[in-house]
Amino acid sequence: MSNNSARDYVESYVKEDDYLVQEQPRYDPSKPVSQPQTTPLENEPEAEPVQASEHYKVHLPTQNPIPSNETKEQTEPKIQPQVQWAARDFKEQRNEIHETALTVCADLHETLFTCFKDGSWWDKAKMCEEQKQNFWKCYNTQKRFLKDVNYKGPVTTEQEDNRILAEAYKLRKKLDQE
Repeated sequence: MSNNSARDYVESYVKEDDYLVQEQPRYDPSKPVSQPQTTPLENEPEAEPVQASEHYKVHLPTQNPIPSNETKEQTEPKIQPQVQWAARDFKEQRNEIHETALTVCADLHETLFTCFKDGSWWDKAKMCEEQKQNFWKCYNTQKRFLKDVNYKGPVTTEQEDNRILAEAYKLRKKLDQE
């Protein structure tokens, strides 16, 4: 080991009679490679491939196991509102509630803007605190009420929405009396 190289170091430990040298596989490119013999299992059934036209039949609709005496023609179809649950519907409902709450409290909103625009110096110094509190109390109450009764929801009808709007105006009158 005069050079102290890594190769000299490894060769000093590996000797010709060593196990790794004896058991190392030898590759001769002139000899053909033999494939291992595999015996097919005779008793193993082959799986039948599913045809492409029948793949939709995997999940059949659920059927009532107890047949009834009534026929489908005798039963009257129940009319139910179509429910469409989508993120767009909830966003539209939220915008409708916002717009309706602003409409119901429009006079207070106008008073607040007038105060900011043309109010006295004292009102502007206090940032129209009284008008602002009146408007936000009305707006938040209306918004909470309209949300709780599901105004303009995906299930509500036009008649229900009109009834809810009339109740919102009644709530506004009640707030003005306080």
